[in-house]
Amino acid sequence: MNSEPYHLSGTLHLCGKSRFIADEPPLQGELYAKFLFSPVAHSLITKLDISAAEKMPGVVKVITSASIPGINQIGTVIKDEPLFPEKEIMYVGQPLAMVLAEDEYIAELAVNKIILKLEELPAIFAAEDAYNKKQGYISERKIESGDVETALKNAPFTLQGRTVTTGQEHFYLEGQRCLAVPFEGNRITLHTATQSTMEVQEVTSRVLGIPANDVIIEVPRLGGAFGGKERGATIWACMAALAAFLTKRPVLVKLTRSEDMHYTGKRHPFTSLWQVGYDENGKILAYDLLLLANGGAYADLSMAILERAMFHSENAYFIPDIRIRGYACKTNLPPNTAFRGFGAPQGIFVMESILDKIARQLKIDPLEIRQRNAYQNGQLTPYGQEITHSQLNNIYAKLAEKANYSMLKEEVAEFNKHNPRYKRGIGITPVKFGISFTTALLNQGSALVWVYIDGSVSVSTGGVEMGQELSTKVAIVVSRVLGIPVNQIRVESSNTQRIGNASPTAASTGSDINGNAARLAAEKIKANLTQSAIALIAQKYELTVFPEDIIFSENKVFGKDFPDAYITFPELVSYAHTERIPLAAYGYYKTPGLWFDRDKGIGHPFHYFVYGAALAEVELDTLLGEHTIRKLFIVHENGNSLNEAIDRGQIEGAVLQGIGWCTMEDLIYDEKGLYLSANPSTYKIPGIRNLPAETYIEIIPSATEEASVFGSKGIGEPPLIYGLSVFFALQAAYKEANPEKELSFPATPESLIK
Repeated sequence: MNSEPYHLSGTLHLCGKSRFIADEPPLQGELYAKFLFSPVAHSLITKLDISAAEKMPGVVKVITSASIPGINQIGTVIKDEPLFPEKEIMYVGQPLAMVLAEDEYIAELAVNKIILKLEELPAIFAAEDAYNKKQGYISERKIESGDVETALKNAPFTLQGRTVTTGQEHFYLEGQRCLAVPFEGNRITLHTATQSTMEVQEVTSRVLGIPANDVIIEVPRLGGAFGGKERGATIWACMAALAAFLTKRPVLVKLTRSEDMHYTGKRHPFTSLWQVGYDENGKILAYDLLLLANGGAYADLSMAILERAMFHSENAYFIPDIRIRGYACKTNLPPNTAFRGFGAPQGIFVMESILDKIARQLKIDPLEIRQRNAYQNGQLTPYGQEITHSQLNNIYAKLAEKANYSMLKEEVAEFNKHNPRYKRGIGITPVKFGISFTTALLNQGSALVWVYIDGSVSVSTGGVEMGQELSTKVAIVVSRVLGIPVNQIRVESSNTQRIGNASPTAASTGSDINGNAARLAAEKIKANLTQSAIALIAQKYELTVFPEDIIFSENKVFGKDFPDAYITFPELVSYAHTERIPLAAYGYYKTPGLWFDRDKGIGHPFHYFVYGAALAEVELDTLLGEHTIRKLFIVHENGNSLNEAIDRGQIEGAVLQGIGWCTMEDLIYDEKGLYLSANPSTYKIPGIRNLPAETYIEIIPSATEEASVFGSKGIGEPPLIYGLSVFFALQAAYKEANPEKELSFPATPESLIK
């Protein structure tokens, strides 16, 4: 078989031939949508007069909440979010009206003709303010193990504090967009940039008041998402669908970069209040934590994000007595939403900050204190899931060896001794990341595999391709089952007519769920073809071969004892077709063994854990606040990788995104709740100049029964947390010059010269 390609879409991307939504020429009669966005964060609508806008030449229709034929509700977990507000505005940028025109410029002019009068109300922006006023979506959540209060009282040492992490803009290259195309009757097709075809279908049918099977969702590929199109795409798809449904014409909704950055939800900012007890060896004995997640105006996915933050709050450490409380705070920011890591980075940052404080206070080496507290196999997490097949000890040893840790520490200390302006620091961050949706029902997926009579194969799953090369991994799975080259397989776009009820492509489960579903479908086809292979080999070579001896490999099929007596895969398929053998199959997969009792705070929410650790060395210019990352070492355990090149790319991209979050991506909003950092000139993301001077990544395999398809493990989210090692390296360098000060988050140049 030919070697598995690294990237099915690579050539198309490289040549600029990949097609994305809104790349195609306008359809006949296509209308353009523009929005009246709320200028204030919280108010009552006293007047919304659209009459002047409707009279403008070229304007076809102006849509408000009064135009909705179905239910004005797009919330899912909690049904608290209207498509258009009817009376009360909840955040700056909330869409109040939509203008549809023959020309984009006319639509923009017409928006300015709408008369809006408001009665402004007090607004809340900070999570702590919301918590103090009990402004949340549901009551406080809790996970508890042991007797925290007694353990804190008896601990030799205690610390308490407040830790803040800020939000993060997704900054996907392709902004929010949807092209809605009406068909006969009430049927409508949405070419939409979403990670969740089922949600868009379900919510659109609710808003339009039509059955879900009248709403067809088509997702060719996304130009990036990072969680921002899991729920964040739903509102814009519903807008386009409503407009096309009412006008019976194609409608394009496409946010500008400025609109996207100003008015869409971000990574959740967290404020965390904590108390910790520990002994003279730096061993943590007790941990009491309150996580306050700033959810914004509507619930969105805030409860699930808060829950994952709680699940990861102890990170890679066993703590015998622990209490983790969480509260999702309702504020007047745009509804914050999913972002790579989904709350885990925020919870982990608190724990790692505490360990750094303890290490400094007790003068214990940062790596040593993490080793002393590391989980051992057989220990239980705070929610009662047993740790098995932990690679932490091996990972720490490999990291120290790879970085030549003892010598590196000496070099850093010597440099700092002789350089008053420039300081170097080392930071270390381990990861124990749970893979599965924490909402158990989402851990299911389907696939449809067709083998055509020439031996080429079509695979459909519910997974969305967004640059992570899920398509390549699914193709690899099918190629291994059927023994054919990957380039003989086409992985189709995500479409609700082929695969319905699909879970979001999120939570690092894309290849686990969709790959396993495709595997099961391909195995059914292989079983069907095996009987045909036995008959054809007997006919062609007069050999008797038993089913268990049939081998599918290198585009050939043969008996294991007769490798030269083979038939080609296309030959077998053609024969099977003449014999009326099924050449298609449906596969369904659900992740086994998952459960969690939210009332008791115990369960087995994850199929497996991914382990790893990173070590960063930085150099800080204490005068200018600028820094360089001199070295970055990563050791990552990934099961048996389906494609190591893809996994390496995910590690590199994720860690840089994590570095951006904690060192430069500073989300600023004014006193009215308007994001000011809302374009590339005012919001800094990492570029090529921010890459570490030297990066070393070692992916170590492991064989565990908990791993997923062909022993592989999810890769998308865990490596983002390695970026925190750069923050803690900067903090170490900063404290060389400012021993009594704490570095604020993110570690921007302004923070580093305070």
